Amino acid sequence: MTRQVKYSTTMAERPLHVRQYSRSWSLAVILAMVGALLASTTAASAASAPLVAQTDQEQLEARAAALEQLVGDTMVAIDDLEAERVIRLAEIDTMTAAIEGTADALERLAAERMEPARIRVNLALERFVRGDPATEAFARELQQLDRDDGPLQQQQVLGSVTDAAVAEVARIDDEIDSLAATVPGLRGDRQTTVNRVSTIDAALLELRFTLDDAEVELEAVNEDLEWYRDAASRSVLTGRPLVAGNARPALVVKIDNVPRARPQAAVNDADIVFVELVEGGLTRYAAVFHSEDPSVIGPVRSMRTTDVNLLRMFNQPLFASSGANQRTTTAVNNSELINISASTGAGGAYYRNTSRPAPHNLFTSAAGLRRAGGTRGGSPPQIFTIRRPGTALPNAARAASGVDVNYPNTSVNYRWNGSGWERSQDGRATVDTAGVRVAPETVVVQFTEYGVSPADRNSPEAVAVGSGTAWILTEGQVIEGRWRKRNGGAVTIYRDANGDVVELLPGRVWVELPKPGGGTLR
Repeated sequence: MTRQVKYSTTMAERPLHVRQYSRSWSLAVILAMVGALLASTTAASAASAPLVAQTDQEQLEARAAALEQLVGDTMVAIDDLEAERVIRLAEIDTMTAAIEGTADALERLAAERMEPARIRVNLALERFVRGDPATEAFARELQQLDRDDGPLQQQQVLGSVTDAAVAEVARIDDEIDSLAATVPGLRGDRQTTVNRVSTIDAALLELRFTLDDAEVELEAVNEDLEWYRDAASRSVLTGRPLVAGNARPALVVKIDNVPRARPQAAVNDADIVFVELVEGGLTRYAAVFHSEDPSVIGPVRSMRTTDVNLLRMFNQPLFASSGANQRTTTAVNNSELINISASTGAGGAYYRNTSRPAPHNLFTSAAGLRRAGGTRGGSPPQIFTIRRPGTALPNAARAASGVDVNYPNTSVNYRWNGSGWERSQDGRATVDTAGVRVAPETVVVQFTEYGVSPADRNSPEAVAVGSGTAWILTEGQVIEGRWRKRNGGAVTIYRDANGDVVELLPGRVWVELPKPGGGTLR
């Protein structure tokens, strides 16, 4: 499931921790802040050896928090820069208008200056050509204009006009000089502001790229976190989606595996299948059902003392079988296993399939067995360490095409097909009653010593408590390591050659339990 992360576009809608950063920053401060955030989130992502090792989920949670902070702060920085950009563009318009107004004023002053200058030129020419009729005409005109005050001397009139013209030109020149002096400053300020807008545009482009990258990564991180946040919807045993809930007991059914019992029903529905050595060098399945409830399971056969220490780790599982001798039954009844065999009061959950020969024709259903179990049993713990899909295999591994497993009177082969390990037994493909090939995502070969069952000297008993060699086949690779089980109730732990716990991708697991030396890798 993809989680969409949205952010408010208005400051009032943002969280306080984002709003409090909104202020008028200098560009250098903004870029330094974003650079520091990018460096810190990268460092948090790249940290590989903290004092206390973080789990994958903790690393993802920390990365998500850092990215959310980066996204919020980057959006604030973008808002501040965009607001400043608007202000700077308005300043540019104001300064441009001022420059244009100065130019208009200079043009007007230049036009005004022409008139007194022309007067000065004309008067100078009149003086130069004294005696010209034009001089007398001009004097008479002046005398006519001032006739009430008496006659004016031509020289006085010409001098007065000239002085006024000179003064006016000087005034206009001063004004022109004053206006002209402001132009370089206006142009410089405008260019500085234009340069600032260009710098803001470049910073905005960088910040938007940063924001886009952070939001894309945040979405991916949140998608990865869904793996952990939706843990309740996945099987605690396989990591696959649940058909039923985790808060119920595991159901373990002993299934026959001699040639006349094949093909078996529901073996592809089991979360985990243990393959145990029994009498005559043959094998029998202990199939663990938890995430699914198949309607037909079987053929069901008897339990063994091997089952006690092997299956106690499932925390009081419901344990179904055709029954057993008295000693084996007592051993099971004295353990944490909830005995719902056909020889108990749960017998009504079983039936015979007359199309098959006895004793290989006893069948049952998960629903019937769970009804028989009632409210007894506990929820199983995590048996294998399941890692998040899409993550690299952290364990020391090498490529493998398959494995051959040998029991005294049974041979088993697994071959990698690109998505699972196809199983064959005694030279024939292992299939269920629907004809579907058994091909679990993971195969564990747990080399196990066998002793003699205290319930039957002809029956081998696996030494399930202790340690030994283990091969874990996953993703077309094999991890060669060790298994260890501290006591009957403890979960078996698998570690690689470096001592690291083996991590598996989600999927079904088949665990073969041959004697030491009973396997060959391919």
